[in-house]
Amino acid sequence: MHNMTDTAKVLIADGSKLARSMTERLVKKIQPYTEVIAVDSVAKAIEKLQNNRIDIILSALRLPDDDGTKICEYARENHHYLPVIIISGSVDARLKDRMLSSDVTDYIDKAAGQKGLEIFLSGLLRPDDEINGKILYIEDSMVVAHATKKLLQNHNLEITHKLSVTDAKEVMPDRETSYNDFDLVLTDYYLKNNETARGILSYARDELHLNKLEMPFVIMTGDENTENQKQILNEGANDLVGKPVNQEALVKKLKFQIRFTQFHRQKDTS
Repeated sequence: MHNMTDTAKVLIADGSKLARSMTERLVKKIQPYTEVIAVDSVAKAIEKLQNNRIDIILSALRLPDDDGTKICEYARENHHYLPVIIISGSVDARLKDRMLSSDVTDYIDKAAGQKGLEIFLSGLLRPDDEINGKILYIEDSMVVAHATKKLLQNHNLEITHKLSVTDAKEVMPDRETSYNDFDLVLTDYYLKNNETARGILSYARDELHLNKLEMPFVIMTGDENTENQKQILNEGANDLVGKPVNQEALVKKLKFQIRFTQFHRQKDTS
């Protein structure tokens, strides 16, 4: 059963027509329902990002008009945490050291061949129903928490519920424990006693040094103000969910983030 809203939209940017069609074929082979948009320049990629909802970007490192990392920079500044994968024939020093840290979610070396790319993409495009994970959920209303927990448990997600940032920190005493016990943190923005999600977010990012890929944060907020929303994302949240919560969107967003985190962790251990 494929819900059409669940199909991923993939943007492929590569100067080579052959490379574009091969990557597109692979994506379709793994997930036949995926919508693919293929472009041959940085300028066109950015134009597509402005006018379409894109879920994943697969880009070459060098494009005819500019550097592929420019697409990454644009995505970072203007979108929620949008995964950008660089497919490169030369995973050179600058990519390994500097680029990966900030803008590029991950990279795959062309030397790994089509098979390598296929394995890589299969990990990224795994269907939602195969995804399960452990979520730390912070919500001060027992009524809301009960309903949300039930919803998420129905989707194979394991929930540890806490009522406050203070309680949450107790189950995230250090980096290693947090990393082993949770795949994601879901929290309401405003909590009791003047606490906000910022308390746990800055703790995870600045004190435990868990980055967006290692510990994604999805924050629920009723605040419609886009400037405030941007602020939350700049402080290290991966994604926002509006309130009242659209259940389908919530599950989709959580699974999307968990898929990336788990994939990243597997790659790190292998």
